[in-house]
Amino acid sequence: IINRKCHDLKHQIRTLQTMQESPERDAYFAEAERAIMIYDTRIDTGNKALNTVLMEKGLYCQSHDIQLTCMPSGDSLDFMQVADIYALFGNALDNAMEAVSALPDDAEKYIAVRICESKGMAMIRVENPFAGELAFSDGLPVTTKGDTQYHGFGTRSIRMIARQYHGYMSISARDGIFRLTVILPLQ
Repeated sequence: IINRKCHDLKHQIRTLQTMQESPERDAYFAEAERAIMIYDTRIDTGNKALNTVLMEKGLYCQSHDIQLTCMPSGDSLDFMQVADIYALFGNALDNAMEAVSALPDDAEKYIAVRICESKGMAMIRVENPFAGELAFSDGLPVTTKGDTQYHGFGTRSIRMIARQYHGYMSISARDGIFRLTVILPLQ
């Protein structure tokens, strides 16, 4: 994506150099600025796997007008397997992006990710607004998709990863805010 944007940006700059001031030129400048903002999506958490997931999901959020904010301390997750980091954050962020995308156009669309370390524990929290009501079964939200046999695995996977590291996961959905919290003992 970045290579394509840079290639397109090179051509846009050449075009802009030859254009007189006009609404078309202003539109070109706006598109060039959006292309450059991709580099602002880069996040350095101290953990390469987490950086990769947040960069990928951040690009999606940016292109879909979803504000993704992160307060990460990824180096506190260095004890985790790379595949577990991808699965935990990939599932959590995919669920959050799906929920936020379903909000009305005039709603505030954001996802907040926080990772911190305290008293020998790593705390991961992903928070986002959602519309409607969620039903829960066994502490997990019941999938809102019609085919329950092939959906609803993301939160189960997150819970399994938390348990694998002798931690726990909790989910709350109150007042239009969904909160996923994972607590893991540092190893």
